[in-house]
Amino acid sequence: MEWYAFLGAFLLCLIALLALRVPVAFAMLGVGIAGAVLSYGTVNAALRQVGLSVLSSVDSFVFTAIPLFILMGELLFQSGIAQRALAEISRALGRLPGRLAMVSVGGGALFGLLSGSTLANTALFGRTLLPQMRARHYDEKLAMGSILASGGLAMILPPSAFAILWGGIAGVPIGPLLIAGILPGLLMAIGYAVIVVIWSRRTNADPERPPRRSLRTWAGDGVRDALAPGLIIVAVLGMIFFGIATPTESAAIGAVLALLLGLGLRKLNLRRIFDALVGTVQTTALIFLIVLGSNLYGQLMSFNGATQGLVRAVTSNITSGVVLLLVIMLVVLVLGAFIDQVSIMMVTAPLFMPLVQSFGWDPVWFSVLLMINLQIANTTPPFGMSLFVMKGVSPQTPLTTLYKAALPWIGSDLVVMLLIAAVPSVALLLPRLMGS
Repeated sequence: MEWYAFLGAFLLCLIALLALRVPVAFAMLGVGIAGAVLSYGTVNAALRQVGLSVLSSVDSFVFTAIPLFILMGELLFQSGIAQRALAEISRALGRLPGRLAMVSVGGGALFGLLSGSTLANTALFGRTLLPQMRARHYDEKLAMGSILASGGLAMILPPSAFAILWGGIAGVPIGPLLIAGILPGLLMAIGYAVIVVIWSRRTNADPERPPRRSLRTWAGDGVRDALAPGLIIVAVLGMIFFGIATPTESAAIGAVLALLLGLGLRKLNLRRIFDALVGTVQTTALIFLIVLGSNLYGQLMSFNGATQGLVRAVTSNITSGVVLLLVIMLVVLVLGAFIDQVSIMMVTAPLFMPLVQSFGWDPVWFSVLLMINLQIANTTPPFGMSLFVMKGVSPQTPLTTLYKAALPWIGSDLVVMLLIAAVPSVALLLPRLMGS
């Protein structure tokens, strides 16, 4: 079978299974096993290849950072430290217009680490913060837009499970990729904050006005509830940035510090530690199952010549890097209408990274652009998946309202994305300053 026929048949079968709501891990493994039988001719040869693929897919040292970062987040969540940090941030914002919308955006970065999915993030914040914002007479589009945007920071700001997963699959250095997300993530956050403030002032939102606190109370609550977990994150990223520890070692230290903080504040007991471990195993197992299917998929693409054929076909017909980058981002945008970000990463990594190498692009720079685009794809009308998750949370809301709610945040992300595409140093400045 010619490479383009194999590639087309494989992707069509995969998309069909995903459209039928088959979990992406089982869809990729199922189509991969069928493809292996077709490629190797016999069931025994195919099963041997599948076995080798399974053994080699998750034994990489870099992947151990994923469960450790998830464990750190789970411990902060089970101890209530994460929730109190958000509450303290909300109180610290005081009478700032759109305070709850700000908390929604900031909280998305924190809870995105726990859920491993921006879709789960959207559902969580839609059920918890949306009723509060409605009770305080927030503009409906502002309330929903801030929740839709909350997953964007989780994609970019470290410690991002998405970045670690992409780096492991695509062969991009994890440490530089995590650090590269800091400046773009901050630019996205600034854009979101500007939208919230302008929108809140224009619509005269009447958020809850927290009681005034003395300076002593404010400082005490801030140190206890916000500063301590913030220092854990700073310590983890600082060790990666200065080359003191690898991302995996930093994640392990972060998990230990989260455990010690929870025990020191007497917010953790054996039951909550057990629940944190169970949550970590559940999320990690889901991610690693997807990795298993993706690794088999990548090997089959290489064996059948699909990867090499695609590179030759593209490079012979597209000589402009700008045009190719635009085509890749449009493909991701279309895929985002049908499948979630993790699935897109798994499907596209074996196809995109050879093109990145062929055109001489910096893989860290390209990866940051891709992750921002993944967030845009998930919230782009009319078929962005986050829009339908939000519709499920608030069925009485017309889709047209959701579309209008998403547009300002998409515009903000596009500005950041275009800036990074035009000025790569925005993403690469901090990685270049990193210790060895």
